[in-house]
Amino acid sequence: MTFPSSIRPAVGQALINKVSRLFNGTISDVLHELFQNARRAGASAIHVALRKSPDGAILSILDDGCGIDDPATLLTLGDSDWHDGIVSREDPAGMGVFSLAGHDVRVRSSSTLSQQGWEVHIPVDGWQGAKPLAIGPAAISAGTEIEILLPPAWETQLPMALHKAAQYFPLPVYFGDVELARADFLAEAAYVDTWEGCRIGVYHGGTNDDLAAPRINFHGVTVGCPLPFVSETGRLLNWRVRVDIVDAPALQLVLPARKEMVENDALTRLRVAVEAAIFRAIARAPSHRLAYKAWLRAAELGVILPEADQILNAWVPSTADNAGVTVGAAIRSGPRMLMPDQEPDIEQALACALRTVWPVGGRPVRAEPAFEGYSWYDALPRVVGCAFRFQRGDASYCYKADSELPPELESGAVDSLVAELAILPNGDVAPSAEVYELPADMLACNSMTYSVEEAIILFGRHADVQPGALASLIFASLFCAADDGDCDSWETQAHEFEQQARHLANQLLLGEDEALLARLREAVHENVQWLIPKGRGLSLTVRENELTLALH
Repeated sequence: MTFPSSIRPAVGQALINKVSRLFNGTISDVLHELFQNARRAGASAIHVALRKSPDGAILSILDDGCGIDDPATLLTLGDSDWHDGIVSREDPAGMGVFSLAGHDVRVRSSSTLSQQGWEVHIPVDGWQGAKPLAIGPAAISAGTEIEILLPPAWETQLPMALHKAAQYFPLPVYFGDVELARADFLAEAAYVDTWEGCRIGVYHGGTNDDLAAPRINFHGVTVGCPLPFVSETGRLLNWRVRVDIVDAPALQLVLPARKEMVENDALTRLRVAVEAAIFRAIARAPSHRLAYKAWLRAAELGVILPEADQILNAWVPSTADNAGVTVGAAIRSGPRMLMPDQEPDIEQALACALRTVWPVGGRPVRAEPAFEGYSWYDALPRVVGCAFRFQRGDASYCYKADSELPPELESGAVDSLVAELAILPNGDVAPSAEVYELPADMLACNSMTYSVEEAIILFGRHADVQPGALASLIFASLFCAADDGDCDSWETQAHEFEQQARHLANQLLLGEDEALLARLREAVHENVQWLIPKGRGLSLTVRENELTLALH
């Protein structure tokens, strides 16, 4: 075998036999392709009609464009006779009519060069090139008409498909005598920018960016495309975009079906332009809460924004069950102290200690790491560490984040218990932290298990700790509902945990007998008392295996 001296790309004849698989075979694909051809042909409107015939429903799509001069280009895969301006701006593929492959179609068109009309009938089996298709004269003076023998499924889908095809199409589309509704793809945009033949609409709303939603409109063909979006710290609404392509040759759709964008340099540059448009839209807002990194990015793109709004949320201790931080009220001004995120058991015990004394001025607010870098934020005083130190007899202990207490340590009273706070009084410019000690009354250490049985519960021996307060601390510090399919509901799990927490608090503070009596009273109240008739009483005596009940 002798190799050729050179090769070049070519289209194999076998591809013609597979043309029916180039598109997904929906009426929506057909309408989009034929509408785009009419637009490129300079049509001023498209008229769609549906009529009955002995063979079934016939769909007619008629435009008043320039028509097709050479019938041969109609069925030449990858070829077209568009003029150079259309070719350079829109990169037509010469495949659109093949969206009809496998269907019975009749085409009539006017030839500007020949000053006459022509028509061709393409039967169902006429798309593979196995037999010649006769060209005959047609009484059409302008434009192109395509008639399609509709499958029953297409006839049912036609109204919705027509609505979608016409919705963002730049030309009027008539179905019978009624013009179909059209809309601006960028309707309701908060801000519209322009870039290299595109209109970029910026929207403020939504809580996430749905990549499957249409983001780009190519003359009525809408496609999803990952585009930048910007979220603001502590605000549910985000900034996202839609792009309306007007005349941007470098932005291309993947052929032949045009369902997604080609990932090329132009799309990369569009994404940068989208970011800049979003930041310009944000600049028009009264204030913003961009993360510091996003603020710097805006400056890189030439959009100079003021620093983020100085609102911070009041510090509220997190609970073990909320899977995150509880959001407090917005604090807009005044002296404030940044409180970092810590484990729920530490935050809950610290909150109890802070109810009686606060070591420095300023309201405690939840730290927001996204704001680190803003001058106002970096200047705020802040807690940089928290530990609980306690003593029992001659032994001293320290409990803080990621620490474990000795396994032999038991729950109960301790001789002393203090919260130790390390504070930078002048923000991140302070050379070193100042350490403050606050008296603390109680602490529920989760011991990495979040279970009542394995937790270590401590309280000051001389502190005025009530069972209800200790039970509440245990619940807030430790309860975390399981979400396994076999678990009870959240309400049931919470109720059972509260019971365990009350019983443990009573045991530790009141002793075994009082704890048992409290548990019995609770059981009677929940399960027995409501059964006793109004105005009646119940006497109950239980001894070993004997139970005596008497109503009176």
